[in-house]
Amino acid sequence: MPSLVKRCLIYLAGLFILSSGVVLMIKSNVGIAPWDALNVALSERIGLTVGSWVFIVGGILIFVNSIIRRRVPNLTGLIPILIIGLFVDLLNLGLLSSMEVQPLVLRWVLFVGGLSVLALGIVIYLRASLPTVPNDELMLAITERTGWGIHVTKTIGEIAAFILAVMWQGPVGLGTIIVVLCLGLFVGLFDQLLSKAGVPRSFTVRSMDE
Repeated sequence: MPSLVKRCLIYLAGLFILSSGVVLMIKSNVGIAPWDALNVALSERIGLTVGSWVFIVGGILIFVNSIIRRRVPNLTGLIPILIIGLFVDLLNLGLLSSMEVQPLVLRWVLFVGGLSVLALGIVIYLRASLPTVPNDELMLAITERTGWGIHVTKTIGEIAAFILAVMWQGPVGLGTIIVVLCLGLFVGLFDQLLSKAGVPRSFTVRSMDE
């Protein structure tokens, strides 16, 4: 069992990697992940930063997950969304604020890189056995109730977010559709790769082959 300090470092690293993937896809300007498109849409239409909406929307999802799992709301989920919100604003409004990529080919390279980084970050932070991001807890809640593979349940969550992002006229594009179709597969792939490397899971899911 890793020490608490080591787990916290893995957790923070995973959340930072995840947040970096989010911002890289935003900067690619070819469409972003559905949850992020929803957060950007809410930021543009209502106000507050994208990171603030990461926290607010995540807070709502905590109660949705409690209904699915038929449990008391897991308020510890506020911890990761607060950290991610801070990381996203730090990168989007600070460290990477001046980042601009013009050639379309390079924007797609940035998008694919961002998608890969996002999926890797999700899998890494889940390994720490610390509070789960609410939209990932949604994935795990559906997995527990149905027994479906992680790649399937992650895709279901992305489809739900995609519908909400379209309703709020968020910055959806071809890249958003690719995320809906592929993020679950990327998460499942990195999950298998880390498992084969001997990194244990903190959750139980079926493999992509089941």
